[in-house]
Amino acid sequence: MPIFTLHTNIGQSSIPNNLMTDLCQLLEQAMDVPAKAFAVIIHPDQQMTFGETKDPCALCSLQSIGKTGGPKNATYSKILCEFLSKQLQIPPDRVYINFIDINGANVGWNGSTFAGVAL
Repeated sequence: MPIFTLHTNIGQSSIPNNLMTDLCQLLEQAMDVPAKAFAVIIHPDQQMTFGETKDPCALCSLQSIGKTGGPKNATYSKILCEFLSKQLQIPPDRVYINFIDINGANVGWNGSTFAGVAL
């Protein structure tokens, strides 16, 4: 159930059509979670500043049940910053990523929750 959310001041017309599927594949490999379980949300054209400039920037979050924390986050940060730099020309020092570990009981899906589900 990982959810990756990207807020950026990059315009919609500059977002590659395959960005969401490429993100799913990248995170599938990094997190060892099937791509079909991922949700990716992109909010382009945001009115944003980072360090008092409107140069390209991104604020992101990666939410998951039991797949974030510690050294894993450093790995995710590296691959996501490299990806955003390559795909959207956002320098890594203009990207913030919040990693959020969620308790399975707090995530509903398919009429139930992920409480007690081994992922």
